[in-house]
Amino acid sequence: MKIFYFAEDGRGGALVIGNDRFPTSLLDLPVVVESFKTYDDSALVKTVDIGQMIMVGESDIVADVMEYEHGLPPLRDARKRRFLREPDLNVLTCS
Repeated sequence: MKIFYFAEDGRGGALVIGNDRFPTSLLDLPVVVESFKTYDDSALVKTVDIGQMIMVGESDIVADVMEYEHGLPPLRDARKRRFLREPDLNVLTCS
């Protein structure tokens, strides 16, 4: 049996599976992730925008941060890459 508890702050909690208790944290992702589903293997249907995730740990130490800066593995450094300075295309370079 799985039971999930949230603390009063709404950010921390615990996941209980059988006799095991795992600490959890509700974390904000740095960017919104879109989720899609397909019914016929050709057309995609957008199902949800994901802005938060629940991180489950093995020890009693739970992160005190509100935002998980790297997000999901494919989003590593997403905020840094998203807000990179774009090169000035109006400058001509001669060689």
